[in-house]
Amino acid sequence: MSEINEDAHRARRRAVRSAGPPVEEAGTGESAAAADSMSGVAKGFSARAVALGAAAGPEDTVTAGAAATSAASSVPDAEPTPVDGSRVDLGKSRAETAKDADEPGDSGQAEETKEGGGRTRILAAAACALLAVAAVIGAGWSVMAMKSVDDRDARRTEYTQTARQAILNLTTIRADSAKEDIDRILSVASGQFKTEFDGRVDPFLNIVKEAKVVSNGEIVEAAVESDDEGSAKILVAAKQTLTNAGQAEPQTRFYRFRVTVTRNDSGLSASNVEFVG
Repeated sequence: MSEINEDAHRARRRAVRSAGPPVEEAGTGESAAAADSMSGVAKGFSARAVALGAAAGPEDTVTAGAAATSAASSVPDAEPTPVDGSRVDLGKSRAETAKDADEPGDSGQAEETKEGGGRTRILAAAACALLAVAAVIGAGWSVMAMKSVDDRDARRTEYTQTARQAILNLTTIRADSAKEDIDRILSVASGQFKTEFDGRVDPFLNIVKEAKVVSNGEIVEAAVESDDEGSAKILVAAKQTLTNAGQAEPQTRFYRFRVTVTRNDSGLSASNVEFVG
């Protein structure tokens, strides 16, 4: 151990002698030796830099500086590394990188656009469904309306046909077929109209036979005045051609009747016949 300590002291003394006397008192021998060593290294680097500058000359110094600048500019700027650790393509420019950084916002807008498109499709489907329902309802209503019109027309036709037949029977009577003619009149009669023949059929038959009446009826026109499910009032215009034993020439007569047609269990019948002036 004593030999090692002596070698260390000798080295320290040599370093102190080579650096010269200290400017100020040193706290420890080791600190002074380190400072002297760093000063010597700095002087050595300065001397080399001056020597190189002198040997190269002003022009070479400028050229070297330009080359260094060119080399520095040729090195691409370091691309920023995203904080989230995702990989950035070095071939992209800063503008493209910034655009890529904005993509999450664009993705959000795309999601909103997608949701808006979904709502639009739902509304369009609902509108189509409503239109389809309205079309079905409209078609059903049209069918019902047509059926109602058809039913009404059929009912009026039946009422009119019954009234026409009643007046035709009433205005057509012959002496040789008086009994059958009266039976035809009563076959479509009911109510008040039928009651008018009660107790009068035989006297009427005798008059027709004695006068040798020949009467032919013809319906000129018939129209519905009013109607409902149970009855109708029909206006009937008729022409009658009449001959009898007391007249050589036939007579033509025109009548207008209001016939009330009633629906009952046995069907339709003329319940009342009125003369209309």
